[in-house]
Amino acid sequence: MSSPLTEIGSIEELRKFDLLGNITDLFDRAEKNGDLVYADSKFKEIIDDEETDLQYELKIIDALAVRPINRPTEPESDEKITNSHIEKVNKKNPFLRPEPELTIIDKLCNDYRLVLNKYPNSKYHFLLVTREFEPQNSLLKPNELMIIRTIVEILNKELKKQGNGEKYFAFFNSGPNSGYSQFHKHIQFMRLPNGFKVYQNNVIQNVDFFIPNELDQNKRPLFSNKCSFKHSILKLNKLNEDDEENEDILALLYMYLFNRVLNVYKEMDIDRSKLSYNFLLMDDWMMIVPRSKANYEGIWQNSLGFMGLFNAKDEAVKDKILELGFSKILSECGFPMEEDEEKIVYNGYGY
Repeated sequence: MSSPLTEIGSIEELRKFDLLGNITDLFDRAEKNGDLVYADSKFKEIIDDEETDLQYELKIIDALAVRPINRPTEPESDEKITNSHIEKVNKKNPFLRPEPELTIIDKLCNDYRLVLNKYPNSKYHFLLVTREFEPQNSLLKPNELMIIRTIVEILNKELKKQGNGEKYFAFFNSGPNSGYSQFHKHIQFMRLPNGFKVYQNNVIQNVDFFIPNELDQNKRPLFSNKCSFKHSILKLNKLNEDDEENEDILALLYMYLFNRVLNVYKEMDIDRSKLSYNFLLMDDWMMIVPRSKANYEGIWQNSLGFMGLFNAKDEAVKDKILELGFSKILSECGFPMEEDEEKIVYNGYGY
């Protein structure tokens, strides 16, 4: 069992650490002691959408009603973020005052910390946060991408070894319309429901790893034409023994996808101050979704909806989600998929 004083200085050390065991032990203890706000969902349903052939999970999570929000400005505001906004955010910043009872690794690769989510969407939901304040709208750094991918790989290998059908994925909500609730930089890790089918796996099936290139139609980022919203998916390479090279490749792929978001914003003539996207990653793919709105008809979305996971704080919100429809909510919060999406050529080198 780790303690809040646990320090892990490198990726290599992280690979030798019993991460899954420490997460589960700490979560179970924190739940028993009332250190986090969690209860099994009163309502949970897996829904197969016949029209799109996509799978969704819809559940009610009581903790959503009490989860604190700490944004410098509201998503629809044109107000610029100033130092005074940041000071106000940091006065209520939970990540600058970590709770020992929720701390998995206090010092990871010098600049990071792993902590349990105090208001988890599901069991064993945790976060990678910067030890010092960095804004949630800053880019992911190469070493952060490497840490994220390593964590997902470690956990999913161990779950598979145990015969557990669940899998972890990582997600990052960036920008005012991305659905984030805390402005301090954090990346989240959650388990998919046991046996849950994600459409991204079908998209990359039988696809070899490639370095993207807009000028080559066979090397443009992938997407599912069954989805209602713009998105870009890239297959990940198998990690090799050279972590520096692994890091460089991850950064190249991420920046390529980020550049696509910039292209969409330029095409739609939207101010760069509104730049928002959701980034998701699993063992063998990464995906980015440009965002236009944080909510549609009062139904708020972050990365989870674009993974097929919908959460409601109560029965009324659940009914509203079913009334509006999953595809409609996602296309309104993102950007609608175009009929000739596969013919669109983005600027691969600028915006």
